[in-house]
Amino acid sequence: MTIQKNELKYKPRVGVDVRPLAYGITGNSRYLAEVLRRLISNESPLEYYLYSNKPIHTVFYDILSNSNSRFFLTGKLPGVAWLNWTIPGRIKKDRLDLFWGTLQLLPLSCGGALTAVNYHDLNFRSAPETMTTANYWQHRILSPRTLNKADLVFCLSENTRTDILKFRSDLDPKLKVVYPGVESFPELREPLQKLPENFLFTIGTLEPRKNLGTLVEAYRKIKRQDSFYPFPLVIAGRLGWKSEGLTQLLKEGSLESEGIFFVENPSDEALAWLYQKCSSFVFPSLHEGFGLPLLEALREGKLCIASDIPVFHEILERGVDLFADPLNVDSWVFAFAALKQKKLGRPVAWNASEWTWDQTAKKIEDGLIDLWKHRKEHQNQRV
Repeated sequence: MTIQKNELKYKPRVGVDVRPLAYGITGNSRYLAEVLRRLISNESPLEYYLYSNKPIHTVFYDILSNSNSRFFLTGKLPGVAWLNWTIPGRIKKDRLDLFWGTLQLLPLSCGGALTAVNYHDLNFRSAPETMTTANYWQHRILSPRTLNKADLVFCLSENTRTDILKFRSDLDPKLKVVYPGVESFPELREPLQKLPENFLFTIGTLEPRKNLGTLVEAYRKIKRQDSFYPFPLVIAGRLGWKSEGLTQLLKEGSLESEGIFFVENPSDEALAWLYQKCSSFVFPSLHEGFGLPLLEALREGKLCIASDIPVFHEILERGVDLFADPLNVDSWVFAFAALKQKKLGRPVAWNASEWTWDQTAKKIEDGLIDLWKHRKEHQNQRV
């Protein structure tokens, strides 16, 4: 079905769960923010109503300052309770036509509103050990209901789509893969202080899924084996959970004598500098819905060392990039050693035009419009 936006005589109202924007810059919040920045405009064929149970982080205030934004801070109930007790009332009160869940869950009741939901991963099945106990049970109980209820599921990658189909093969017609985009960072005029040259760079929240403990252990091992190993390691990210020992070591700077440095909560400008100046990018995650930092590294022409997991093969090239068994320390040591023999930098320029936030936003909006048009056509047929 070909959709023409100007065919819409009425602007459907889309409610959006914008809770990811309350937590600062994460992969999830960056995805949502970049899409909303492109969707919310006077020219849009849809009206967007934004809801959260917590204040939006200051880094996303530009979205709220948009004259076309309709933001509602609705109550203070915790996440799941808020979603299921507060949002159904707002759907009715604001006469929403569609509701878009951005945290892999929908309210159990959405009235007559159509529903779309983002799925970044299916961790409660594929990687439960990387989740908090509460988050695991929440998704194990509610995700099957959300997937069954949703009229449209935006999958972050083909790997996410495949995981969902392994769980429920009958969901195929409602699954739509929408990759993230990537754009240039603002430049940092002054270099970050105290960081060495020719460093390896990685970014991630200090929590089990990011597997930074294995990476640090492997790096320390190769330094013991080769005291002249030429690449220091810089880790950037925010504090998380179940990584207290590593967190303390990094924050105290006690690993700097071994060549390991930590940058906490870097700004976009600092991230730009780190991506641009690193010799190679490293990404040791146990599980990812996609892996946006890899796109950011590729945009800068960097060679990557990454966990050998299926989703990363949607982005990287075997034979160009290096892969390691995620939990095998010696596999990472081997990859670090192999980097010394590689010509740093990608042999062919990466085509960033295939990975833009404009394309991501368009696919999201087209999916929402398709839902609405399909309903209207069905209603007209019944009449």
